Amino acid sequence: MKFTCWIAGGLLALGSAAGATTPEPLVPFVAEYQVRYGSMPVGSSRTVLVRGDAPGEWVIESQSNASGFARIIASGTLVHRSTFLLEGQRVRPLRYRFDDGMERSRRDVRLDFDWPAGRVTGREEGSPVDVPLEPGLQDAASIQAAVLVRLRGGAEPGEIALIEKDRIKRYRYTLLRRERLDTALGELDTVVYRSAREGTDRETLLWYAPSLGWLNVQAEQRRGGRRTFHTTITAYRPGG
Repeated sequence: MKFTCWIAGGLLALGSAAGATTPEPLVPFVAEYQVRYGSMPVGSSRTVLVRGDAPGEWVIESQSNASGFARIIASGTLVHRSTFLLEGQRVRPLRYRFDDGMERSRRDVRLDFDWPAGRVTGREEGSPVDVPLEPGLQDAASIQAAVLVRLRGGAEPGEIALIEKDRIKRYRYTLLRRERLDTALGELDTVVYRSAREGTDRETLLWYAPSLGWLNVQAEQRRGGRRTFHTTITAYRPGG
């Protein structure tokens, strides 16, 4: 069961202020989610998006905690953190860190993106990473910002390249339908997208609310057509 990856990284939720006539590419926010495996609550996640210290720099961080039986698998606080540059409508990751919350660091991840040199280097789960960069490449956290920027700009997410370990994988986002959804924030009209790679039976469905600046209000992971992990929003406020 991929609980540790899913609760922290698969569904890093992104939001923005509602009602903007000409939305900015990104807006700081704090969002909280409940995570379930099947019908059983197994944890919660809190995601924060803030501006960084340098011009054009942003930071997105997700902290996730297991509850109930899931604490046997992930007893600590999982932290995903990406620092990236926002250049117009382009998200360019600079640094990515993952801490699995355990004393041992064998599952931690440290990636550094050297765009002038054209390499991403670091370590993941104890193994070295040294991969050529390509335009549009994202990490496990910045990919969510890249999707949000495209949606807020009126474009389809399309295909996005993601680095995982020492490989580059490509995820395609496909529009499925529009759906009225009952959430902790009230009833919302949402647009549902499917994210998946070719050659795998895993997929992620994501519900975005246009009226809330394309806030991601619900998501679920499926394997072989069967739903596994499922997240729903419990609280949201704009501002970091």
